[in-house]
Amino acid sequence: MNDKRINGCALELIMRDVLDGMRDFTHEASTGSQTDAMDILGIDRAAITSESTASIIPFPLNRGMRRKA
Repeated sequence: MNDKRINGCALELIMRDVLDGMRDFTHEASTGSQTDAMDILGIDRAAITSESTASIIPFPLNRGMRRKA
């Protein structure tokens, strides 16, 4: 089955079924949920790191170009 492909209408029907399943799942998962409430699961202190995580690369200055007034 390595060299067989699903093309045309069959592929479209499969994708529609997948999208319909995703829509149904999210609809069922969100039914009954509260939009005005939030549960805090835990509070963790952030790790303090003293290492630089990025290096700043300066832009080269192009002295040959002049601004138009």
